[in-house]
Amino acid sequence: MKIVPHQPYETNSKAEYRVFAKLKESLVNNNKYIAFHSLNLTKHEYKRFGEADFVIVCEYGLFVFEVKGGGISCDNGIWHTINRDKEKHKIQNPFTQAETALYAIKKKMEESNKFCNLNIPIGYGVIFPDVRWLTQSSEWNKLIICDSQTFKNFENFLNKFFKYWHNKKANNAQISVENIKAIAQYLRPNFEVIESLSNQLLQQKENTLKLTQDQYRYLDIVASNPRVLCSGGAGTGKTFLAAELARRIARENKKVVFVCKSEWLKHYLSAKIINEFVTISTINSAKVDMKRQDIEKYEVLIVDEGQDLFNVSDIDKLNKLVVGKIEEGEWYIFHDINNQALGIIDDEAFEFLSSTSHTKVPLTTNCRNTNPILKYVQNLLDVDMGTKDIMDGPKVVEILDSSRDNTLEYQINTLLKDGIPSSHITLLSNLRYQDSSVSMLSSSLQDKIIELDSYSVRNFPVNKISFAQIKNFKGLENEVIILIDMPKPNKNNNKALYYVAMSRAKALLNIIYTD
Repeated sequence: MKIVPHQPYETNSKAEYRVFAKLKESLVNNNKYIAFHSLNLTKHEYKRFGEADFVIVCEYGLFVFEVKGGGISCDNGIWHTINRDKEKHKIQNPFTQAETALYAIKKKMEESNKFCNLNIPIGYGVIFPDVRWLTQSSEWNKLIICDSQTFKNFENFLNKFFKYWHNKKANNAQISVENIKAIAQYLRPNFEVIESLSNQLLQQKENTLKLTQDQYRYLDIVASNPRVLCSGGAGTGKTFLAAELARRIARENKKVVFVCKSEWLKHYLSAKIINEFVTISTINSAKVDMKRQDIEKYEVLIVDEGQDLFNVSDIDKLNKLVVGKIEEGEWYIFHDINNQALGIIDDEAFEFLSSTSHTKVPLTTNCRNTNPILKYVQNLLDVDMGTKDIMDGPKVVEILDSSRDNTLEYQINTLLKDGIPSSHITLLSNLRYQDSSVSMLSSSLQDKIIELDSYSVRNFPVNKISFAQIKNFKGLENEVIILIDMPKPNKNNNKALYYVAMSRAKALLNIIYTD
């Protein structure tokens, strides 16, 4: 069964997501069935704005489904849903909702005069995926109700449902594939609003947040061990976990030092982690920061972007910060597994860390990038950035521009016209601002761009389009990344720069390759 759109619209109903998944699995590769999720009804008899949860057009006719999750009750004609906390929420009669939505579609089709020669069977049903429905009534037939039991074999329910309504029609000839497609084509412009790029990115942002919340389960594993090497590719949530771990340990009134290499990342984290027991330092400022606070040794050491510090000199500095040193102290080091493959790590330093008594925690779920970005970067650079099973997202845009004329300007203006907020867009280059393609943009567009520095990054994302050199943007991210001023990578290029830049994109990656 084809389902439109190919991913469900954002909704508060978990039940609708489950029904969407079931429809996608049903009647596979059958072009005689087309389903629509959340169709807006332009004309409804009782509502100013109506909506049908699911509409199916198939060889048996046109059908509407209303979906109700959770528990269900009806007292004296008043319907309620019941959540897990036993709280009741008043709803409309789901059978009436489905029926009126169906007749709104039927009326609109009749007014068009496009299908007057078709004798189209119609019907409606209600899906209760969370409850067993045993109540009998003259108001409904059991064949139009899908409950938790019949939901298990959803395709079997659909086949019986379609035949029930089809057989009620006097002339029960089946609808041809051509007419099914014609009806579907008619429904789309009248009942479906095409999703804009900005809405796609918003949906990706919300899904990423949900997936990031799932990373909390790793915290218990990490926090239950005194020394941890936590590894993962870009986008697997290392910085998120490190920051949350610092907050959690600080609640025990332990003095924590959070160390990174980048001055930018330090300032960014300082705005995110505000706690008297947590000191955010770069590896080069940590000793001075410790003296200023009159601290002899920190009780806990947390390191983010640890691969930047895997050298003998920096490991020696870390060794002097924590009680018990590296061998016996409490520390948590988050590092990127790909930097070994990219040839950045000092083997001697990494072997020293590996020889200490510690627990290894691998992060394997990517909670930043959409699947198109993930697959593009992994295939191009042969790196491991984890896996995921949601969030398809927009395709990666790849442009080869040898002239460096107005390609970047066109791409930025297209994004802005599509409704992408300026704050969601970051331009990354290996060059300084004055040497990059950004300096060639029109003055009106340059006015909308801010060049990030270690201070402004505290409030990132800023309210303008942002520009940064790749080397400074490690540990940061944005919804849309436009990578500029770089040739297409080959065996002679420094792949680490491409890896850092491309993996920063959460929802959309736009690359303008130059010669």
